[in-house]
Amino acid sequence: MRIRVLVLGWVLSLTGCHSFGPDALQGIHPLYNDAINSSVNDQFIQNLVRLHYYDPTFFLDVTNVAATFKLDVLGGLDRSTADPITFSAMGEYYTQPTITFTPLQGEAFVKSLLSPISLRAVLELTASGWSARRTLGLCVERINDLDNAPTASGPMPETPPAHSEDFLRFLDLVDQVRHAGLINLKIDEQNNSFALEVRNNAEYAREISEIKKLLGLDPKLDVFPVKENLAKRGPDVISVTTRSLMSIMFYLSHNIDTPEEHVKLGWVRLPKKRDGSVFDWSQTPAGRIFHIQNSDHRPDNSFMAIPYFDHWFYIAQNDLESKSTFMLLTQLFRLQAGSAKSVTPALTIPLR
Repeated sequence: MRIRVLVLGWVLSLTGCHSFGPDALQGIHPLYNDAINSSVNDQFIQNLVRLHYYDPTFFLDVTNVAATFKLDVLGGLDRSTADPITFSAMGEYYTQPTITFTPLQGEAFVKSLLSPISLRAVLELTASGWSARRTLGLCVERINDLDNAPTASGPMPETPPAHSEDFLRFLDLVDQVRHAGLINLKIDEQNNSFALEVRNNAEYAREISEIKKLLGLDPKLDVFPVKENLAKRGPDVISVTTRSLMSIMFYLSHNIDTPEEHVKLGWVRLPKKRDGSVFDWSQTPAGRIFHIQNSDHRPDNSFMAIPYFDHWFYIAQNDLESKSTFMLLTQLFRLQAGSAKSVTPALTIPLR
């Protein structure tokens, strides 16, 4: 009886002196957070590479993580030594996580991928601090008579997209004058309408004049209503056509370095210019802010890297432009498709 009381008291003191729940949460929560975040990011890169190779995309969402914390205590008595009784004990503390995955598919999810990003979301992202060359360069396909590689919104086109120098120049000008507070978004909540105020300024008079000229706007006006997909344009209005989330992903997937052997095998089609040279996607508005490289071995200094067709495709750790654009892509995905959940059975995987 004394031995039983002693062992019981030791176990109670062991479990009572330590608060395993809060301690476990503090130590393991960041690990789960990091693992899920890394897996979701890898999934985005994997789907971009799939689009580059004309392969279908697929999305899984981690919908639930349940972790059970257990403490097993084992003890024993040994009478074989010279001592009357030798007591030995050992404890094992471990977790049993269960991860639930849900495929993102069905009508609601597909519509969220194929529906154009709302003009309000694009303008608010730009007004919140994102650069115009990133938000407009990705999300806008056309603004007035300026085209942003419209043929890049689908699978790799057979011919290079139309010249986008004017669009690139427009993006650079907007970022220059926006920091001076000369372009402001005006929202009429009652009528759900938008307008851009383009104020004149002596210091930036040349830039403001060039912006209005590129868009074909009346230089005497300061406030211009912004309309979506307006067929009839005029010098007093700004018409914007936005891309869908899937179109944005296609656009980003084009500026991926392709192994030469894959091109020879016909796995990827690279558009060529009239002189026979391969078109350089880094010269497009999206290409200059996003780039996926490849290597025949796992890169050492990568932000993200995924294996595909015996090669590694990755974003370099020091490629801050691509990392910023990827961050914007994930925000757009949550904004556009975050509320669309699949009704199909979830895949639950217990881990040990």
